[in-house]
Amino acid sequence: MQSVLIPSFDKFFISCNLYRAEPSKAVVQIIHGAAEYKGRYHVFATYLQRHGYSVLVSDQRGHGDSIDARFVRGFMPSVEVLVEDQWYITRFLKQEFFGQPIHLLAHSFGSNIARLYLHSYDEHIASLVMTGSPCYVPGIRIGMAFVKLLMLFLSPHGYGFISGKLTSSASLKWVCSDPSVIEERRIDPYRKNFRYQLAAIHTIFDSVNALHTYPNRPIKHPSLPILCISGSEDPVPGFAKGLADTQASLKRIGYTRIFMKVFPAMRHEVLMEREKELVFTLITQFLDGKYQGARLDDWQL
Repeated sequence: MQSVLIPSFDKFFISCNLYRAEPSKAVVQIIHGAAEYKGRYHVFATYLQRHGYSVLVSDQRGHGDSIDARFVRGFMPSVEVLVEDQWYITRFLKQEFFGQPIHLLAHSFGSNIARLYLHSYDEHIASLVMTGSPCYVPGIRIGMAFVKLLMLFLSPHGYGFISGKLTSSASLKWVCSDPSVIEERRIDPYRKNFRYQLAAIHTIFDSVNALHTYPNRPIKHPSLPILCISGSEDPVPGFAKGLADTQASLKRIGYTRIFMKVFPAMRHEVLMEREKELVFTLITQFLDGKYQGARLDDWQL
């Protein structure tokens, strides 16, 4: 594993972990979720590396080591900035792994950023995999307005009672069925005292609102293969109704190759579950193109 700093459009340096496969047949660019950081994906990244995929995992601004005086831990800029950061990472990978396909994989809030990334840059990736992808929430604009009001009184860098609601809970059982994953969240130095500032909460709400925002121009890669994975006990994708809305939204934009997979008894962090290797296997098969001509439920796991 190699630590890499990638400059974005505004010269902010994005902290990344790069796993080079020898030989490398393709690259996977990973976008983490809310209140996470790149180190949590080490097990999954090394699995992909062993299967011939080079992997780059970045810390989104305000997370992990992607911080400075402007972007302290817990502060995030707009969704547009976060999307551009991922594009600059893609540009780096296109140079570093010239000619190799680049696959985008995103979890939870990172999936929202990935879906917005598609509006401008879908022709530059070979496929998209999303895990625990949030569904659109009716009334999210009311929440955005409320957070904006709090920012007027407390500043964008302020903390309201809502700050802790998004990063902590009396019960974290909905996150994962593996107790060790829940315990890791409580003691991890990057996460145990993590709180979002109000500007970051507005960015998260804005990313949810944008799920029903459609690009003004036709998409360039309508045949892009997209795989949405969730656990049957994960409330974030909105269960059957939310998954149907996600699929319908992607189809409305123009995408035609959308695969949905729900793993029984799994929760939000399917990549951290006890039976995570089932998920790893499915993703590797998808990246390898084994979905061609087959229904997802027919795949041998």
